Amino acid sequence: MGYREVLQRMSLAHVCGDALIGASAGLAMYSAFPPLGWWWMTIPALALFISRIDEARAPRALTVTVAFGMSMWLPLIDWVPMAVGMKPAWFVLAFAQTLFLCGWVLFTRWTQLWSWARGPLMQAPLYAITWAGVDAARSRWPWSGFPWGSVALPQVDSSLGRLAPYGGTTLITVVVVFLAVLVRRACAARDASVVREHWFSRPALALIVAGAFIAPLAVTLPNQAENGMLRIGVVQGDIALPGAQAYSREGEVTDNNVRASLELASSPELAHDPIDLAIWGEGSVDRDPLAFPAIGQAVDRAATALDAPILIGYTNLNERDRVKNWLAVWDPGTGMDEAARYSKHVPVPFGEFIPFRDFIASFATEVAQSSKDMEAGEEPPLMTIEARDGRSVPLAVGICFEAAYPLVIGDGVARGGQAIIVPSNNYHFRSSGESAQQGQLLRMRAMEYSRSAVQASTTGHSYVIRPDGSILASTGTEETASLAADIPLRSSQTLTASAGENIPRAVMVATLVIAILTTATVIGQRIRASARARRASDH
Repeated sequence: MGYREVLQRMSLAHVCGDALIGASAGLAMYSAFPPLGWWWMTIPALALFISRIDEARAPRALTVTVAFGMSMWLPLIDWVPMAVGMKPAWFVLAFAQTLFLCGWVLFTRWTQLWSWARGPLMQAPLYAITWAGVDAARSRWPWSGFPWGSVALPQVDSSLGRLAPYGGTTLITVVVVFLAVLVRRACAARDASVVREHWFSRPALALIVAGAFIAPLAVTLPNQAENGMLRIGVVQGDIALPGAQAYSREGEVTDNNVRASLELASSPELAHDPIDLAIWGEGSVDRDPLAFPAIGQAVDRAATALDAPILIGYTNLNERDRVKNWLAVWDPGTGMDEAARYSKHVPVPFGEFIPFRDFIASFATEVAQSSKDMEAGEEPPLMTIEARDGRSVPLAVGICFEAAYPLVIGDGVARGGQAIIVPSNNYHFRSSGESAQQGQLLRMRAMEYSRSAVQASTTGHSYVIRPDGSILASTGTEETASLAADIPLRSSQTLTASAGENIPRAVMVATLVIAILTTATVIGQRIRASARARRASDH
């Protein structure tokens, strides 16, 4: 065996070893999210991943990144085929999210061409800001993005989650990645060629990491009411699986929610303390209650028994033959006001609409050929209900996956929403981790905006969440259940609410500037190298 062949095999072994470590780091990152919820794995997993790409050449770094990204994303979103009926969509979505990470790796590796950026206290902010910028971009693009899987989300259970009112997921992401870089540098082997290191460097990095976790404990997340309390009932009627068959039978899903509501109405906890509002899940009414009188009568029977309005969810077709996904308030005896409804702003790509439908339908899928696209709504994400004492209570609303979009929920809060309500229909996902992951997203929204939040699901999980992100009450999945709780109403605006999109926009702009500068650096180096080669050949 020749010398060159030995070196090639050694190099291949190193790449495979690094890829295996990257995959292990990706699985560790997955474990930070529900259903496992080991939030404390976030920073070690990131530090391990960064250690494999930090000083590697681009091909090796990209190989590690693909191993890391796919090992995290595939188990995290294993519920995608349940929703869209196609396993290829699962792999495509996981790979698309990994490609964003590959872009981040390229540009951050190139920052190490700048000698001043190689020390930990410069490397850490560069890595952190650019990661947050890429994360913000993938959460908004394409087709409104996919905010799932942000490294900030597991921190709802850590001290770092207390930073949410002051910069949202963007700030928390910056801090998490910053600390991961410091952990990686504190545990790395000494290499004087990379950066000069003093005897106190590693203890100092450890102290910074420890301080970053301890300092947020001084931040108090308020739970007290500013605008009184609202007593709500959450109704989880459940759906017989497979759900599509249940929806094909007129009134079945509606009747499930009616029965659960009647049980709640007769419960001892409502006998002496009636509710102000009942909340049903997305799609809890299986036909348009105005177009199908029997359905409307069933809903009214439940509202009358509860002696309270019901926030219902249903779909219908508009004049353009597009699906509209509605939330509406049904008042006992009087029904609903069509002018006061909310329709979903962010339909889910490939689940609720098909991008490039004509192109996809030309070669494949039954979905593209048969289903109808959902039309995005334009109504403000704010609905007002009348409490029993006569108060008009504005509520920030979203539907299902919109819990993941600060642009929707934050808009409702900025418009005066005193609590957050997000009905959901999770029958597609059965007992997978999706519903709990969605609950984690809503917990982050509660912390960002200092608002009580409610997730009412047709099949579970349903949650009542305090303004500090802690769970007041919850249900299981695939069961009939109900909850009654008093939630505090709040009107003060957090910094995250006031800043809106300015914070993620700032890190995206900073990331773009860094990407342009690093690209220019690489091109400049190659031009200079080419010039030197020409001069050498002339001699």
